[in-house]
Amino acid sequence: MARDGYVPLGTLLTPEEAGMAHDLLTSAGIGALLEDQALSAVDPLVRLAIGGTKLLVPEAEAERARALLDEAGVLAPASARPAEGPEIPEEEWAAEAPAGTPPADPPRWLRSTVVLTVAVAFALAVGSAILGLAHRGR
Repeated sequence: MARDGYVPLGTLLTPEEAGMAHDLLTSAGIGALLEDQALSAVDPLVRLAIGGTKLLVPEAEAERARALLDEAGVLAPASARPAEGPEIPEEEWAAEAPAGTPPADPPRWLRSTVVLTVAVAFALAVGSAILGLAHRGR
């Protein structure tokens, strides 16, 4: 949700990167805003789902802000940014995996997150049950 008079300058995946870019621009006198910073900090999966933290600048300051960020190497320079995503040949994305190929293992952080979530849910369920039994015994 862009604010009136502000344009998106870029998206940074981590809130820390976005905060540094914001501070760089505000130190140069550009009134930058961050959108979705708090939500991006909550959970890496949420961060990926929403696309990271958006950096917004006043429309009148967009060129100067882009030049500052390009000079600092914060965002890819305009010459390095593709107009569209990379073209992936159909034979690569449509090809079936060879027979007998095991599925890829999920990343370690995902497995850890799932295990932790299940453990917390189990602990909450057991705790609720114990408190319910204790409450009935009174």
